[in-house]
Amino acid sequence: MLDREQIEALGSSIRRLAESDNAHLQSIREQARALRHQVRPIRPRNTTAVSLMATDAGENFIQFDPYLIVPVRVVDSYGKPHFLDALSPYMSVAELNAAQFEHNTPLGILMRDLGVPSLWTLSRLIPSPETPPEEVKLRWVQDYRDLAEWAVLYKYLVYNQFATDTLLVRDGLLRSLIFNGDLFARMWERIRQAVEQHYQRERRRIFVVGIAKRSKVLDRYLLALHLEGVLVQQGACYARIPRAMEEQVYRWTYYGRVEAEEGEAYYKVVGALHFAKFGPRRYDPIYPVDVWVYHQQRNEVDEVFSYLLADAQAGFPTPFYPLCLQKAHEQATLSGLEGDLLQDLVLNAIRDATGTEEASALEAYRMLSGARRRGSYGR
Repeated sequence: MLDREQIEALGSSIRRLAESDNAHLQSIREQARALRHQVRPIRPRNTTAVSLMATDAGENFIQFDPYLIVPVRVVDSYGKPHFLDALSPYMSVAELNAAQFEHNTPLGILMRDLGVPSLWTLSRLIPSPETPPEEVKLRWVQDYRDLAEWAVLYKYLVYNQFATDTLLVRDGLLRSLIFNGDLFARMWERIRQAVEQHYQRERRRIFVVGIAKRSKVLDRYLLALHLEGVLVQQGACYARIPRAMEEQVYRWTYYGRVEAEEGEAYYKVVGALHFAKFGPRRYDPIYPVDVWVYHQQRNEVDEVFSYLLADAQAGFPTPFYPLCLQKAHEQATLSGLEGDLLQDLVLNAIRDATGTEEASALEAYRMLSGARRRGSYGR
């Protein structure tokens, strides 16, 4: 426990640091101050809002060493499943790849439309069949889940029939590191063509945004925003964040770049970053929102935030966070009875694989050790 002398010495050091860092804070405040004239109010409009969300592989894998079973499921905010699979980091990736085309899964549809023959061609994070087993990273199954979520979004926007104008809200910003080369950009070009065709054929307007509860950019500028009174005002509002402000935050300079030199790994971005406050009070939470750059080019940003506002104001239990995202998260979570059912499915499969003579030993193991349903890849 700190004594009085230690507290005073520590306080003195902290004051010196605060004084020396004040110039840095002033610089950040100047950048935040420049946003003051870009803040725009959000006026409510109603439309259908839907979200697609994947079951969290990191929280829902089931482990009985040496077995590691990962359920992969993508559902929408209405509870409709769009992708369902179970895999193991030790499984044959070649067989998994063949299944995408054989069963015409969303991933198979995406790869077919992009002219990509395999999962490891689609993403450098998926190991190829030639990868030595000792070099395979166990977390590739989580990257597969992320690919599945993007593939479902693609299929939903390109092949779905829309009865009304629709706002699709993605959990997370509209950027990705997992696609090879220009495949991410090509996917979004096909989405753009499909959105325009939906309007030409059916007069249905489709909007796409990505939203997160936090980001490094917001973490850096939030104090400055409060000190400068930017976005801290009555009523819902938003502001566009210049790309230069993003680039100053990330030590990895490839984040947010739209081009890269040959062989570089970098984030692909199709969203324009905004900060938005959907609550009516001054200090309601501010969220980072990526608006698809297609909407920015068509001067539809005000309209997009108007539709998002209606869904965010109904948000529960997280206040002023899109209700469709919260509903999708609730539908995607595998817990309680569903979690127990998955454990039973895995145990029954292990029992069949090991033989009936080991059934009693397996049941004893289950009772003594329980199901290890949490952990981290690579351990």
